[in-house]
Amino acid sequence: MCGINGFNWEDKNLISSMNKNIKHRGPDDQGTFVSNRLSLAQVRLSIIDLTPAGHNPMFYDKKTGAFSERHQKHLMNDAKLGIVFNGEIYNYQDIKSELELKGYAFSTKCDTEVILASYLEWGYDCVKHFNGMWAFCIYDSKKKILFCSRDRLGVKPFYYYYKNGKFIFSSELKGILAHKNLKINTKENINKDAVQLYFSLGFVPSPYSIYHDVFKLEARQNLIFDLSSKKIKRQWYYYEIPKLNPVHDKKKLIEEGREILRDAVRIRIIADVPVGAFLSGGLDSSTVVGVMKDFTELKKLHTFSIGFEGKYDETKYINIVKNYFGTKHHHYYFKEKDFENLIDTYSFMYDEPFWDYSGFPTYKVSELAKKHVTVCLSGDGGDEIFGGYNTHVAGYRMDLIYKLPRFLRFIGSKIPARKNLNGFASAYLLKEAFKASLKDKKYFYATAISEDSIRPEVYKKITIQKLDYALKKGNNKLSEALRIYDLMSNSLQDNFLVKVDRASMMHALEVRSPFLDYRFVEFAQKIPSEWKQNSIKTKILMREIIKDIVPKEIVNRGKQGFSPPIDKWILQKKYSKDFKKYIEQIKSIDSDIYLFYKNKVFKNDNVLYTNYRIRLYLFGLWSKKWLK
Repeated sequence: MCGINGFNWEDKNLISSMNKNIKHRGPDDQGTFVSNRLSLAQVRLSIIDLTPAGHNPMFYDKKTGAFSERHQKHLMNDAKLGIVFNGEIYNYQDIKSELELKGYAFSTKCDTEVILASYLEWGYDCVKHFNGMWAFCIYDSKKKILFCSRDRLGVKPFYYYYKNGKFIFSSELKGILAHKNLKINTKENINKDAVQLYFSLGFVPSPYSIYHDVFKLEARQNLIFDLSSKKIKRQWYYYEIPKLNPVHDKKKLIEEGREILRDAVRIRIIADVPVGAFLSGGLDSSTVVGVMKDFTELKKLHTFSIGFEGKYDETKYINIVKNYFGTKHHHYYFKEKDFENLIDTYSFMYDEPFWDYSGFPTYKVSELAKKHVTVCLSGDGGDEIFGGYNTHVAGYRMDLIYKLPRFLRFIGSKIPARKNLNGFASAYLLKEAFKASLKDKKYFYATAISEDSIRPEVYKKITIQKLDYALKKGNNKLSEALRIYDLMSNSLQDNFLVKVDRASMMHALEVRSPFLDYRFVEFAQKIPSEWKQNSIKTKILMREIIKDIVPKEIVNRGKQGFSPPIDKWILQKKYSKDFKKYIEQIKSIDSDIYLFYKNKVFKNDNVLYTNYRIRLYLFGLWSKKWLK
């Protein structure tokens, strides 16, 4: 786990400045490589092979194995194939054994070397052999290219700037902003489409970034930059999830699910440093801890959790799990003073507008964990695999509505109902559901409660395109499409995974998520929709898979998000001056968003508009910190 940087010209001071800007991601080591056509760099968090042999940038030769400035330096004069790498390849030992039989030499114990050998053997298809999380750039001097890749679900970040023949990449925007002469972070260079997407979604989705000419490599995507022509030569998706193909043998599915779960946890506890786990008291994190017990001594297993005051607190369930397993548990109560103390840190940590305010306690639990371990396993991805969100239940209900004759749906769309956006089920939302059912399913997000939401054209375009893709993979079932949309685009790639990556890496803590194993992605396509969720229940099959792994009280729990009472704190009177200032700032960026806030958000109180207010506040914090 590290941070990577690079660009396509020679400048040792500048590449060192990029490393400095993301030093928090890799405090254990840092390295640079500069030639007449490029500069590469990495800051390293040492997880596997803690010796200097794991130093990056790393180079490779089939006969000698890996070498670098810190390892077999005498070979550096013949450095033709190199890499800077952020992430972990969990199945690297199996790949290494296969390549050794093919005559490949290895001089380290780390997975980075295996990536380079795999590239020599399989070329661009090497990524199809990897099970892991990654963002890397391979320098191939023979082909005169940079080969860049991001993992299947976008766990690891990869930003790049491309304009006038200049190609710059980094793990965070902070790295690219070291190029001060480009004047990237100015108000004039804000991408208006990205602003609209932020206020629509709460984050900026790939391939957009908040700035013009800066992009994110998308999940499951490769990119080739030609060092001679100074152009992006090719960019493509290397991975497709299979179409939904339900298997109705429940016993077989349970056995397969348990087998994948066990192996996904096993390969993620491989490390040369201490490994612990986040524990929320929910199904996903409790399951991960429950499986970890088969591979580690529980009394030595450190687990970490956060508690809140009032209805948001899950401490009761956390205690059930930690007492059941007997882990070495660490708990912290997150209070309003913690929120206030972290406001400046939050805007530094998320160098692009980001709304998920659970990033505040995620920072705190990562800080707690780093005192004891360097790697933590999490339950991220369980909801997206097994159907765990209310939106997935809503999709199932919508599928039932779609079966009704059109004239009945039309009548339903005319139901007289008082506006109510505060609950998951209301007459008003039922009316909106009937209204949405009169259009093609791919327009669901573009049209649902559109009168109460920000729905700019760029939002409609991106949601229609991605939901259409998800519908094709989900056999035109909206319940499946909404889950696949979350899995591949909405809730993970640029949302929850950004939250966890930035918050954990601020403390140089690596987070690994067994449910994000690509085998689970493909397994989910075998589970019949009605065994994921129905009109009431969520994660139906998952509860059967884990019933012998976690306490009964946890198996029967409903969904509760990691939700601190920050929405109450932010909206206090003492922040009203900030809101006035930030709304005037939006006026100069996008008048439509400004009018939406003035005419609707600030004149009504409901859950949806509370979230919009928080988006405005956090956008203001970001602009105050980063805009020049």
